[in-house]
Amino acid sequence: MRNKDISVRVVAALSALCMTASSALYWFMNLKSIFKLLPSKRSLTEEEMHLMKDLTYPTWVSYLLTYFLMLFMIMGCVALWFAVVRPVKRGSSVGMLCQLVSLGFLALLYKDMRDGKSKFLYDEKRFLIVAALMALSFLLLLVYSIIALRRKNKGRQLKSEQIEEKRKETKISVLDTCTLTIGDIDFSPIEALGCVEYHDVLTEEQIIEKCADSDVILLNKAVINERIMDACPKLRYIGLFATGYNNIDVKAAAAHGITVCNAPGYSTDSVAQLVFAYILNHATSLDKYNASTHDGEWVRSHTFSYFPYPITELKGKTLSVIGYGAIGKKVAAIGAAFGMNVAVATRTKPDNCPYRLVSVDEAFALADYLSVHCPLTDETRGLISAERLSMMKPSAYVINTARGAVADENALRDALDRGIISGAACDVLTTEPMREDDPLRGAENLTLTPHIAWASYEARVRLISLVASNLRAYQNGLPVNQVK
Repeated sequence: MRNKDISVRVVAALSALCMTASSALYWFMNLKSIFKLLPSKRSLTEEEMHLMKDLTYPTWVSYLLTYFLMLFMIMGCVALWFAVVRPVKRGSSVGMLCQLVSLGFLALLYKDMRDGKSKFLYDEKRFLIVAALMALSFLLLLVYSIIALRRKNKGRQLKSEQIEEKRKETKISVLDTCTLTIGDIDFSPIEALGCVEYHDVLTEEQIIEKCADSDVILLNKAVINERIMDACPKLRYIGLFATGYNNIDVKAAAAHGITVCNAPGYSTDSVAQLVFAYILNHATSLDKYNASTHDGEWVRSHTFSYFPYPITELKGKTLSVIGYGAIGKKVAAIGAAFGMNVAVATRTKPDNCPYRLVSVDEAFALADYLSVHCPLTDETRGLISAERLSMMKPSAYVINTARGAVADENALRDALDRGIISGAACDVLTTEPMREDDPLRGAENLTLTPHIAWASYEARVRLISLVASNLRAYQNGLPVNQVK
């Protein structure tokens, strides 16, 4: 046992001894006074009867004070002896509370005794000894708490210094850097956590070569498989600049003792914003009117306004949201703010959902606008299928900002070509970057964007901060956002 531990425990033990002694003496006094009142011992004199009638507090109050004082004294003794066994734990704070309450009760009873009305029950000298021992116990406990807290803070500081030293020795490899910044993002939150090396998109062989001695790999879309893990023996942490983690072999990571953490929630507002950019563009035919105006159609117009392309209001339309995580909830709330009728399809029934809950098939059948916000799993792969698209209204509009493979792209192309639905918008594809022969390329009434829903400046700043926070938590021994 260290000397510092011994010194703290000795002070705690002295406090506990004083508390125990005062408790024992008080119990002795109280039992003595009770024996005085027992009829078998003796009857009260007239003077004592007079004093009993004249007590400052009613008899039942005095009894309550006495028994509560006994209770708190016992609790205080137990708590203080616990503090001796386990320094800087709750025993000291509980003991101090019991001491304060006990001193308060003693003061009330002593006032009654000092009024001269209950001296026949208690011996004043012993009463003062109890109070003195209790006060000494309290003072010793204050000293104990100060020493213990200083020791605890010093221990924290030492641990913090050790963590900082370890961080300086940590090699962090950041992959896919070009997918995160165009020179507008500050990586200093990550650089504060170790020695950082930046890489752009690498092949599997290049990852093995560059990261062979890395302790940490941070990445966006790079695939980390078991072969890479075998080739990186020092690797203990993989951090994702993304919410999805299907590019990581999580089972292999667990077998290698590697912690994997993702970054949920950073892009919620950004993705929801793009969803409604699609919806509003479709409802107002904005891109078509912009193009026709630049082509001179307004110049050639015989009237102040022309509207050959459909314009519709969102109010009263049905918005079907598939997936009710953070993004799904945000999209549903914005839709409701526009006055849309929101229907939600989700695997797990949410509590207190203010919107209509429907099955996936019902979501397709009801939708004027359908937006998908679910992870890619075996169940959701091909969720936007030919069968479900055939259930939709001819005026329906489909949006996929989740994962490309959630949609059967050939079925979606066929539905657009045949007019089964009025349009669609996709920010994600099964294969990214887009293939030359991708089935959706060149489709009519389809808005395609290159996986940008997450990429607002604000979202990317949040992302760097979140990934750094995840890594810091892991280094402190308390990993967060861990996937298994």
